[in-house]
Amino acid sequence: MARCAVESCGRWRPDLFVRRGVGARVDGRWFCSRACIELMARERLSAGKPFAAGLPSVPPVRLGTLLAARGVCDSASLSRALEAQRESGLKLGEQLQAMGAADKQTVLTALATQFGVRCLPAFDPATVRHAPGGLSREAVRALRIAPISDPLEGRVRVASPAPVRRRALGALRQLTGWTLEVYLVTDEDWTAILAHYGADPRQDAARPQPEFVRTTSVADAAARIAAAASRGRQATVIEARWEDHAWIRVQGPDVMEDVCLALPEGPSPITEEAPWPAATTSR
Repeated sequence: MARCAVESCGRWRPDLFVRRGVGARVDGRWFCSRACIELMARERLSAGKPFAAGLPSVPPVRLGTLLAARGVCDSASLSRALEAQRESGLKLGEQLQAMGAADKQTVLTALATQFGVRCLPAFDPATVRHAPGGLSREAVRALRIAPISDPLEGRVRVASPAPVRRRALGALRQLTGWTLEVYLVTDEDWTAILAHYGADPRQDAARPQPEFVRTTSVADAAARIAAAASRGRQATVIEARWEDHAWIRVQGPDVMEDVCLALPEGPSPITEEAPWPAATTSR
């Protein structure tokens, strides 16, 4: 016999419980009830580290420096663009394009070099209508990363607008185990990706359409995790965090559920009362 994994519970697990399927195993530990799984999830969400491990950071290289080194524009054009930015509020690349000092392809290529990734100058948004990778649109929006190909031998092509969020890439890699090939896209193409990702109404029997559910607190998120783990009877819970988000994946033989949460702003610790908007993908 074994005890419930929640120390404050201490309930024994008789062999009769095993035969009747009472409780559930989460990460190899037995919990006697959904309530105990929920308590574990609350504690885990509140005590988690703030950031996920990301890809190695790229040394900062200014976009203007790259463009000048490539002969795209001179120092006088850069100075005029920087001055105009104060009034327009545009990004430097957008400002240079508005002034006719650089074209979109040149700016995108320079930005890709700046972030150490490839670029995708042309993109057909119809290719993401079936939600490659099986994420929800809300998770894609929170990550600012979208799979644009289905996994092939563990490798997935993903698109991102500038700036590339390396901790978010680390979170996606941590939860999925994918090897990511990152492509930078323009802001216009990113808007199109968000509009089309998962928009195909046709159902794939092997991968149902993701369902989005919003929670309002840590307690609600923990309840969602506990319900999924209990439903599967045997599950693992993987968590990754980046910037102001946390992503928890509950997966098992009969369940896969993603909860993507926006963390409270500021340095204060997470509390039970703190509202966390959450996107959930259920399969």
